[in-house]
Amino acid sequence: MLDVTLLNLFLVMVAILGAVRIMHFFRARAMRRFASRCGLRYIGPSAPPQWWWNTSRPKIPSPLPGWISRLGISQAWNIIEGKNNGTSVFVFDGVSGGFRSQFRTYIACQTERSPFGMSTSVEPLIQIHGWTVLHGVRFLWFSWFMGIRRLDRHLSNLQAE
Repeated sequence: MLDVTLLNLFLVMVAILGAVRIMHFFRARAMRRFASRCGLRYIGPSAPPQWWWNTSRPKIPSPLPGWISRLGISQAWNIIEGKNNGTSVFVFDGVSGGFRSQFRTYIACQTERSPFGMSTSVEPLIQIHGWTVLHGVRFLWFSWFMGIRRLDRHLSNLQAE
């Protein structure tokens, strides 16, 4: 009886990890297509550097500025970089550290003033080191990635400073 219970537990864990891996695969593919459609460059990586989300030490890949970790972001992946209307832009998925990690999509623009206009009043804006960073909101105690349509809308509404 104990063997069957352990086997079932193992199979459930394998199924959950497999589903997470598949989700990251499809998200990376959508982000690559989004980057090419917008004339931006997809850098990657396609999945979190550590899948078990050990948030004790930040793992911020090199193209992102070092101050990103000051926002509480402990890992970043699906990094897209480029220029939109003359403004340097980074779009990436990340997880803010801590016991209750929160998955979010971030859009960082190198401007002192918010280039997003009034259409993003729901989503929080952070200004740090000459950059404006927009990230998704929490809903019912959960946060998740921004959809590609929403990202596309944000980038198309970017106003040149």
